[in-house]
Amino acid sequence: MILINKLKQQSQGLILNSPTIITEIPKPPIVTTKSEWDKISVTDMQNLISKVENFYAARNNPKINIIWLANTILTRLKNDLDYWVNAEGFKGYGKSNLILLLALMQTRYAGIWYNRETKRRVKVLPRLTPLAAPWVQETVSFDFKRNMSFLDSSTEVKNKYNSLDKYAPFVIDEGSKNLHKHNWQSKMQFLLVQLSDTERYQNKSCYVCFPQFRELNSVFRNDRIMMRLYLYAREAKEGYASCIMSLRDFNRHVSDPWHTDENARSFEYHLRRIPSARRSPKDILFAEKKLNGYAGDFDVPSLKVIAPRIWDIYFKYKADNAKKEYDENGEDETESKKILKWKYAFKMLVKKIKEANPDMSYKEIAAICNITPDTARTAFTTEYEYDKQERLNYEAKQAEEQELQQAFKRVH
Repeated sequence: MILINKLKQQSQGLILNSPTIITEIPKPPIVTTKSEWDKISVTDMQNLISKVENFYAARNNPKINIIWLANTILTRLKNDLDYWVNAEGFKGYGKSNLILLLALMQTRYAGIWYNRETKRRVKVLPRLTPLAAPWVQETVSFDFKRNMSFLDSSTEVKNKYNSLDKYAPFVIDEGSKNLHKHNWQSKMQFLLVQLSDTERYQNKSCYVCFPQFRELNSVFRNDRIMMRLYLYAREAKEGYASCIMSLRDFNRHVSDPWHTDENARSFEYHLRRIPSARRSPKDILFAEKKLNGYAGDFDVPSLKVIAPRIWDIYFKYKADNAKKEYDENGEDETESKKILKWKYAFKMLVKKIKEANPDMSYKEIAAICNITPDTARTAFTTEYEYDKQERLNYEAKQAEEQELQQAFKRVH
């Protein structure tokens, strides 16, 4: 009931079977060929849905599961809202598997549909239920190139996000290169904050993977992230992981809507008699249920087990994009290089003026260049990176020549 009440607060009057906007597509059926190895076929998606349903049927069909969560988020999107989720957990517990499966369940009925009676084809946006007969699904809209971001630049992330259909999921897989680079995380957070402000009208969901939640900036952590999915256990042999949901506190009077410090103390209190190294997944779940913000828990099947072809496609993209050489400083470093170049050029200008007019004071030079005397003096006396590199190159060249001369003398 706690979860249902909180989700009602977030959604504010949900309509489970709201109509899906469709656009007629006057094109022939799209058939997946061998060259389209990265396309998820309708058969792949139907098999995945069947395997997921069987996975939960073996667990007595719990109400809270990955399909229910995808439907809940999609319902909120259809209410002219957006949704932001962060996946957390230890490395190797299946964070990427979780957010990918969640995105697939959200788009399971989206794609091109064909009416066998009227011979019409329409593009169907993500929806909760399939179209009734005589409609049949021909393609799946989920595309790894568009719906997922692997270590992309700011421009690439924006282009991918804006190219998606309404109600579509966008997955930012931080784990594609074991990426714990502070500068990339900071830039990505500010970019996502900007997108959530300016592109909210597109009603999309965004699933990000930042394992260190405390390292997120306060705006992104406290205002954008609405749900946290924490993978606290993984059963590799049985092919599933266990996940805990936490929802943000909507009390506007609290400074930390996630109650981080309070929950940390409460967690330790409930497990005070059990050493950290001996705490089992059952113990962790027991303590997590007592915390402020706990909204439910469920098991997540492994795509590697239930949909090996889809997992192979994902892993191929992950491996290919892991080879990207991402600049830690990104565009900022390019900008700083331009600034250094102009500083060096300005210093050379001041130097030429000083050499041509030795008696000219820095105050007079400053008046000519429209700068302060201190700036002119600093520009003339400071060794910038270009000067330093030039000096180091010269010293290295001199050392090499001396070494060659000594070697020549030893030989003769």
